[in-house]
Amino acid sequence: MVPRKRLAAVVALLLVGIALSQSFAVATSTSSLESTYEAEEVTADSPPGLVASYDADVVNLAATVNETPQLREPVATAARTGRYDGDIEPEAYMTLSDVNEDAAFAVYDGRYYRFSLNVSGDPVRATIELDPTDWETVAAGASSPAANASADVREAIDGGTVTNSTFVVPGLYERGGAHYLVHPANEGEILGNFLALVGGFLFNPIGWAYTVAGLGLLGAFRVRRRARPLDRRTALLVVPGTLVAMWLGTTLTNTGSLGMRYVLIPGIGVVTAFGLFAGFCIRRGSWKSLVGWSVALAAVVVAADAVAIGLVGTIFGTLGLVVGWFGSLLLVPYGYALASDSEDEREEGPGAVTAEELGDG
Repeated sequence: MVPRKRLAAVVALLLVGIALSQSFAVATSTSSLESTYEAEEVTADSPPGLVASYDADVVNLAATVNETPQLREPVATAARTGRYDGDIEPEAYMTLSDVNEDAAFAVYDGRYYRFSLNVSGDPVRATIELDPTDWETVAAGASSPAANASADVREAIDGGTVTNSTFVVPGLYERGGAHYLVHPANEGEILGNFLALVGGFLFNPIGWAYTVAGLGLLGAFRVRRRARPLDRRTALLVVPGTLVAMWLGTTLTNTGSLGMRYVLIPGIGVVTAFGLFAGFCIRRGSWKSLVGWSVALAAVVVAADAVAIGLVGTIFGTLGLVVGWFGSLLLVPYGYALASDSEDEREEGPGAVTAEELGDG
């Protein structure tokens, strides 16, 4: 007899899996994932803070001081005397550590300056140099030729705006002696699109793993009709089953990078699905099997990412292991609570896969 609470828990897992597996489709259907960028001509009369907000070569020291009041005196001293060289507060050190030290210019109190920064953590001190300059110098030193920029940047300069699903590098561009500042029309829109994509990519493979695990557990309940129906074979088959399901799903519905669709994202799914087998092994005390399969799976996933995408694949593949591991934590209790005893597997009769046949560790 199958306990209703356990059956309800498996059905809940299946429903959560279906919802998460459709997260990317929902994200892309509820949002066009397109962002609008503007290009406006800037001159000596344009607010210096506007340029500093969107060009990486110009530091907005006014905003930095507003964020960290402990920097007010060092920056004011540098603006007044040309140089500050001395100790700074830990909060100021943390803020300055995030400032682009390669930037050649800065904006403070509505003026442009030539800028130099050197920050030391031991002892905690900073050297800030500010030399007043004009817009023409900044424009010549910080702008990039529009002819060398992306087609999206050129289109924004031509028409004033550009809307697409790709990222446009904001900044100061020069064309025909005029200078244009390209920047997002709505920064909240870009952030929302980014979160939708990240959320979809993270939750989608985890959802597929939960869905396949839920189906596998329901099948085990149907075949064995007891409180703990999960055998070693079913627990292991959930892993390749998740991979196959994700391959079929992406083949039928998605487009884009083959490496992402068939290797990187499915890798997160199979690592998540492994949680069911991990819980099974913990219940059985099969520590050698758990460690052996864990190491093998991690090595295969990272190696496949490296082959498919290269060095970037290795980095993202490793991050994918972490994401998959967190996703697998929900499946571990299912594997532990529903794992059958080895004696139950032996009673299945001829053709059953016993713990001895597969190696109990």
